[in-house]
Amino acid sequence: MAIPVYIFCGFLESGKTTLIQTTLRDEGFNEGEKTLLLVFEEGIEEYDPKFLKETNTNVEYFDDLSQLNTDILRELDNKYTPDRVMVEFNGTWNIDDFLDIEMPLDWIVVQILSTIDASTFTNYINNMRTFMFNVINPADVIVFNRCDEDTKKAYLRTNVKSINKGAQIIYEMKDGTISPMTDEEMPFDLRADVIEINDDYGLWYMDALDNARKYDGKTVVIQGRVMRRMEDPDDIYVIGRKAMVCCAEDTQLIGYMVKSKHAEQMVDGDWLQLKAKMHVVYDEEYRGEVPMLEEISYKRIPPLKEELVYFS
Repeated sequence: MAIPVYIFCGFLESGKTTLIQTTLRDEGFNEGEKTLLLVFEEGIEEYDPKFLKETNTNVEYFDDLSQLNTDILRELDNKYTPDRVMVEFNGTWNIDDFLDIEMPLDWIVVQILSTIDASTFTNYINNMRTFMFNVINPADVIVFNRCDEDTKKAYLRTNVKSINKGAQIIYEMKDGTISPMTDEEMPFDLRADVIEINDDYGLWYMDALDNARKYDGKTVVIQGRVMRRMEDPDDIYVIGRKAMVCCAEDTQLIGYMVKSKHAEQMVDGDWLQLKAKMHVVYDEEYRGEVPMLEEISYKRIPPLKEELVYFS
């Protein structure tokens, strides 16, 4: 029988312990199965023995990843015979170093969850972007906690999506309730006949990637750089903007394919102001529905002074 492994990643005081405790107390998740909890945090307070007993959890603490290897994991597996494993991982370490350790045969990593304090995110993303990359990049789920009414969810989301397009994002208020992002919080009018995207290219791109159907049939005006690819049909080009992913040296074009009668006239690197209608197509590489733009009109423009999308 497979033993699922759940990894909780994030900086100290980012809410990992609280999320683990909440998860283990959830009757829908925990019906008395044996849980082995591996904790990698220096100076962390130990879990309450009463909580561990109530949730049928055994815990092992490690100050350094070097203390762990395949043999130790096998010993823990034999000692506790867990039904599942949960890992509280140190967010300043590289999670790949843990994933590279050969686990017992039945252990399978099924989910990586990263917790981020919304109130300190700006400081971290501006001053410790590489560390934030290590927290965000491998995650299947990102939990922004300690949100309030002033939290700019669009700002948080676009920064995450610039690093990890596939991550599910959850916004948790200070009282523990979940707050969805509404269309009314978008900086552009989704009800307009023509949606004009100016300084919010990153947010529009990521929201359309996540919610392609919402934009199906919408007309947009965007500014972006042309990219021609050898593998595309003659009537297709790509328009997009460069985004900073991990650091200033790590940029990539984020954009969508454009179906056009003028594709063969487009030159790689040209800048356009494009008016187009959005449609939904299935993308094999993305394994899901994505938007495609159908050109209505365009004009060539000078390169934007600030062409890099920082998502900030």
